[in-house]
Amino acid sequence: MKLQKWRWLMLLTGFVVVLASASYFISYQSFIETEQARAQDRASHYHNLLVGVLNQHKPLLNVLTEDQGIIAALANNQSNNQPSIQQLNQRFMRYAEISGLEAIYLMDRQGVTQATSNFEQPTHLSFMHKNYAFRPYFKSAIEGHDGAYFAIGATTGTPGYFISHPVRDASGFVIGVLAAKINVQKLSVIWQSQQDIGFITNASGVIILANDNVWLYQTVSPLTAVQLQKIRLQKQFAGLHLPSLDWHVLDQYLVSVQGKDYLYTPQAIGNAGWVLHLLLDPAAAKKNAAFVALVISALVLLLLSWGLTVRSRTMKQSLLESEQNRRQLVQMNDDLEAEIHERHRTEKRLSLAQKKLVQASRMAALGQLSAAVIHELGQPLAAFKNYLAAAEIDPEGEDMDLFLIHLSSVAERMQNTTAQLRFFSRPDETEFSCVDLNQVALNAIELTRGQSIHAKVNVELVTDMGCAAEVAGHSLRLEQVVVNLLINAYAAVNEGGSVVLSLEPQQDNWLVSVADNGAGFIGEDAEKLFEA
Repeated sequence: MKLQKWRWLMLLTGFVVVLASASYFISYQSFIETEQARAQDRASHYHNLLVGVLNQHKPLLNVLTEDQGIIAALANNQSNNQPSIQQLNQRFMRYAEISGLEAIYLMDRQGVTQATSNFEQPTHLSFMHKNYAFRPYFKSAIEGHDGAYFAIGATTGTPGYFISHPVRDASGFVIGVLAAKINVQKLSVIWQSQQDIGFITNASGVIILANDNVWLYQTVSPLTAVQLQKIRLQKQFAGLHLPSLDWHVLDQYLVSVQGKDYLYTPQAIGNAGWVLHLLLDPAAAKKNAAFVALVISALVLLLLSWGLTVRSRTMKQSLLESEQNRRQLVQMNDDLEAEIHERHRTEKRLSLAQKKLVQASRMAALGQLSAAVIHELGQPLAAFKNYLAAAEIDPEGEDMDLFLIHLSSVAERMQNTTAQLRFFSRPDETEFSCVDLNQVALNAIELTRGQSIHAKVNVELVTDMGCAAEVAGHSLRLEQVVVNLLINAYAAVNEGGSVVLSLEPQQDNWLVSVADNGAGFIGEDAEKLFEA
C-alpha cells in the first residue's frame, strides 16, 4: 500500500513538472512573439527618426548651391580674393550654427576646399585648402548626383555623416561641390530609450553607430581584402583595425553577442546599405513565462488537492454506503433462500399439475379424434341412409344394379375413412397419384345429395367435363375437402338457396371453389370459423 502511494506521488510530481515545462514553453513563445512585435515597431520608429535626421539638411544644400555668391566664388576662381572668401566663410559659419551642422564647406572641381564654416579652427583642424577628392561623396556630387557617406573625418578625426550636392553654373555645368558634415552625436539621438540596445552597420558590415561604444567600428562578419583596400583608399575609418564582433545568429529571432543572447530585429535604412540591428534582452520574457508556469502549476496543484479531498470524502461515503449495502445484501440473501424453498415447493405442485394437464390433453385429443372419425363416417352413413330411403320409397323404380354400385361406393368410402387412422399415424405411407378433379366434384355432390335435398338447396357444377382436370393428389382427401365445403355451404344458405361448385384451370394448377348466396359471417366471430 505504501509503495502504491509513492508511485502515485511520483506520477503526480512528474505530471506537474511536465505541465509546468509545457506552460513555460508556450508562454515563453507567446511573450517572445509579443516582444518581437514591439521590437519591430521600435525598429520602424528608429528607422523613421534616423532617416529624418539624415535628410533634414539636404534642402539647405539644395538652396545654397543656387546662391549666386557661391556660384560666383567658384566661377570666377576667387579663391585668392580674401574679402569674398571671408564673407562666404562667415555665412557658412552662421548657417552651420543655425542648422546644427558640424561644418559646411565648398570645394572646387579638384576637391580643394575654397570656403568652410570652421575656418577659425587651427590649421590642422580646419577644412580650408584641404583636398577631399578621394571621398565618395565628392565623386558622386562632381558627377552631378547627391552624395552621402559615413566616415571618420580625415582632418578632425571625429566621425560624422557627410552629404554633398553639385554646384552648377548658368549653363548647368558642375563647377564645384557643396558639402556638409553632420556630427555623429546628432545621429545618436535615435537611442532615446536606455532599455533599447542596438547598433547600425554600413554596407560593409562595419558598426558605425551604437548605444554601446565598445561595439563601434567592429564588423558583424570578417571583411574581405577588397573591402579593406577600398576602406583604406577612401580613408573611411582613419586606419582603425576593424575587428570582428563576437556575433552569432542562432535562429531567425535570436542572436548571441559577446556570449549573451538577444532577441534580434533587423531594419534596413535608406538605400546606402545601412542596417539597424535592434536587440532586446529576453530576460523579461523568461521571467514572465516562469511566472505563468508557476501560477498554472499552483492552480493545478490546488485543483488536484481539491480533487483528492473530494475523492477522499467520496470514498468515505462509498464505504458507508457499501457497508449498508452489505447488510441489505445479507438480508436479501436470507429472503432469497426462503424464496428458493418456496419456489421448490411451487415447482413440485406445478409438476403435479402438469402431469394432470397432460392426462387431460390426452383425453381431449382422444375426444377430438373421435369427433373427427364420427364426422367423417357420418357423411357416408348419411349417404347410405339416403340410398336405403330411396329404395323403400320406390322399390320398383330403383335400378338394383345402380343401387348396389352406390352402396358399394359408400361402403368403400367408410372403409377408406377408417383407413385414415393409419394415415394420421403413418403419413409417409400415403402416395399421391393422378386424380381427376371432375370425378372428385361429382363424387362430393353425390355424397352430399341427401343434405342438399334436406336443406332444399340447388347445387350447380360448373366445369368442362370434356377436359380432364388431372392433378397429383389423393382422391379421398380431396373428396373430404370438397364435401366439407359443400356441407358448410348448405348450412350457410337459407331454404331455396343455391351453391355453385366450379373448377377453373390456371397456369400450372386448378382452382376449386365453392360459392353460396348465404349471409356470410357478418357480425360473427371469424376466429370460430375453423372450430370442429
